[in-house]
Amino acid sequence: MQTKLSRGKFENLQKLADDEGTLTILGLDQRKSFQKAMAQAQEQTGNQFNEKKCYEFKQLVSEYLSPFASGVLLDQELGTEAMKTKTAQAGLITAYDCSEPDNSKNTHFPRLLSNLSLNRLAHTSTNGVKVRIAYNPHGDAQINDQKQAFLERVGAEALAADLPLFIEPVVYDDTIIDRKSAEFAKIRPMLIIDTLKELTKSRYHIDILQIETPIDFNFVDGFTDSEITSVYSKREAAKLFKEASDITTRPFLYESGPESIETFMAAVKFAGQSGAKFAGILAGQSLWQEAIHTYATSDEQGLKTWLETTGKTNLTALNDILENYATPWYDRFGGKKSLDIFDNPIEL
Repeated sequence: MQTKLSRGKFENLQKLADDEGTLTILGLDQRKSFQKAMAQAQEQTGNQFNEKKCYEFKQLVSEYLSPFASGVLLDQELGTEAMKTKTAQAGLITAYDCSEPDNSKNTHFPRLLSNLSLNRLAHTSTNGVKVRIAYNPHGDAQINDQKQAFLERVGAEALAADLPLFIEPVVYDDTIIDRKSAEFAKIRPMLIIDTLKELTKSRYHIDILQIETPIDFNFVDGFTDSEITSVYSKREAAKLFKEASDITTRPFLYESGPESIETFMAAVKFAGQSGAKFAGILAGQSLWQEAIHTYATSDEQGLKTWLETTGKTNLTALNDILENYATPWYDRFGGKKSLDIFDNPIEL
């Protein structure tokens, strides 16, 4: 059975992938959390927060690391100049969501930027759009129904705009608030698996899912720190990685978060060895968080040196892992020959 995909989406996904059809996305769309981290680093060095440093940081990271990525994820609030410094060979994904959800009623409801539409983004150089959504598959049914309707609207808008839609579901629990705790690590796999069961349904028109690794690798036997008690054995972790991969009907990327880059690398490699079929990675906070302090203490030249050495080394190491374990994004649909490419009749 063939999968229908518009020509615009297909060509843009190919632009965001490497020659093998896999994606290495440099994630630089953080805003509020990034500004907070930059402010803390500057204050620790005795300086006042200077927002200009946020723009400059993204520009330099984009310039120096995008040559080793197939695409870059950026925002239009702090990242417009970084869009200009990325290499032309790397595709561009633009964040369509606000950095902070609407949590006035404790719903973590997603919000879109009020000055953007996919109609407008379709007339820019972007090759895809990203929306982040906090999701608890075991939470209040009415809240989830509203979030599902939201995703259906965004999916329909992306269809009309002929732009690939990247959805970043971040799972949470209504009672266990600390996402770094052992208690949350125990429920994280099923939260992610059950979220994937829902969001891979065709009615959402999601093209790529950006997911957290199903297992918090800080709690896997053999990978934990000496003072931490493991929650999962390697065999249990492997089974859950495979289960999460098998449940999806859409290509997905593993997304790095606040964990160390070494932990993220270990998790991605382990996923591949466990038989998980992922289309690539989004290397975000864990890749460059160390560089924020470097930039605050040694300014532009120090950051450039870090990017040319540590940053490049870590990103190329991730690429080596993908070369061995990642699969082309179109393999999830049975390969290129199983794609029914059509021309979008809508002209925006």
